Amino acid sequence: MTGAGDCTDDVAEKILSATVNALLNAPIRWRSKSVRKDGRASQLEGNVPVRSDLSERFDLIFRIKVDLAWEYTLILRHLPSGTNIRRLDVRGTHRDRMGEDYLCRTHKHRWSEARGNKDVYAPTDIRHDPAVPADASLAVLDAEYRRVLLDFMGECNIAIGTGYTWSSPPAPPDALPLEELEEYP
Repeated sequence: MTGAGDCTDDVAEKILSATVNALLNAPIRWRSKSVRKDGRASQLEGNVPVRSDLSERFDLIFRIKVDLAWEYTLILRHLPSGTNIRRLDVRGTHRDRMGEDYLCRTHKHRWSEARGNKDVYAPTDIRHDPAVPADASLAVLDAEYRRVLLDFMGECNIAIGTGYTWSSPPAPPDALPLEELEEYP
């Protein structure tokens, strides 16, 4: 039995269909997400609401490890429940106890009520070099980030609205004040 705010297969199917007019209509807002002992940011997180004909709220989330700029994650999240309906891990690691291990390999997670995020597969629709770039940095990978975001949006049937513009992930500050940080779940 599901309660108010729970994600269901029906809700996930609707947002992923091309029938609910899902779109990004604002630029991604970037912020430093967590901090290391030396006070420097260890992760950037970009967030943008996904507008649709559904009453449910969704966000597109973009996470980048500052020291491993080549390893990043895109998430389509159902906000009321916190469910990650789709997740793309670029050059990420995922150990699957029942199946294939993904070690520094691009893979996707597909959510369902029955299996949660345990459906993991290698995508064929992400335009990037699977090898770790030798000169990887936020600035060098900017074009890849933009291209991969568009590919991910394509799978999720999310269009670009008139209010959306690409905003590059900013270089994190040298030190962050502790009161502005949130804990990473």
